[in-house]
Amino acid sequence: MSDWTKKLFIDHSSFFLKFMNLRWSRTEETVNGMIKVLGGYGVNSGNLLDLCCGNGRISVYMAKRGFRAVGVDMSKAFLEDARQKAKEHKVSKRVTFLEGDVRNLKKVVGKVSHPFDVVVTAWTSIGFSTQDNDLKIFKQARELSKKGALLVIAETMHSDYIALNFTPTSFDEIDNIVLMEKGTYDKTTSQMKTTWTYYNKRGEDLEFIGKVDIELHVYSVSELSALLRKAGWEPVAFYGSFATLQSFNPLTSLNLVAKAQ
Repeated sequence: MSDWTKKLFIDHSSFFLKFMNLRWSRTEETVNGMIKVLGGYGVNSGNLLDLCCGNGRISVYMAKRGFRAVGVDMSKAFLEDARQKAKEHKVSKRVTFLEGDVRNLKKVVGKVSHPFDVVVTAWTSIGFSTQDNDLKIFKQARELSKKGALLVIAETMHSDYIALNFTPTSFDEIDNIVLMEKGTYDKTTSQMKTTWTYYNKRGEDLEFIGKVDIELHVYSVSELSALLRKAGWEPVAFYGSFATLQSFNPLTSLNLVAKAQ
């Protein structure tokens, strides 16, 4: 990730946590679907690596289903919340959360238990850096994994969906925080540029908190598949949702399973 991206997620962690917590209510059914898919390939337990784990929702629920999880993220605030949630779900002994940049994945993971049987990245955690860096991340994940291990990319946007559904402005609201998004999407380069502006809601008034500019490369399915093959992962299945296991199509998010070669 670029330095500005690191600063973005570190400086705005307290705001992101509010929106991350909204996704916890949907995580169990997503993980249940993942478990079914993994089981179809003979992977029912083992070591799991959760890239850009945020506040730990995938790691925690996979640990509840018997996996030993290692979550990596660069936000101290996210990881502190993740450890607290692991305690609340009584899986602290089955989850390890590590602070660090996934571009230096092998160094961050160090001597924790591996090789990994499963690698997960969820909620559009790729594309914030260069494609070379994304390739580097997936190569390191492959080197840390067993032959035949499975890579799961979940709840990720893709260029077909954005081309059909992009809206230049939107907003989200949770508690007293309002997040306004305004951006552009270039179909010829698949580059999205967005400004996130945060406000504190006081009655009918909005009090400005801060804003940040974000750039994201939105991968097409074929482009991401080609990148994964270069990194040693062969895509083997695509879904529109792990929660329902519906088929992938341009109107769904991208949920991909790849096998370590």
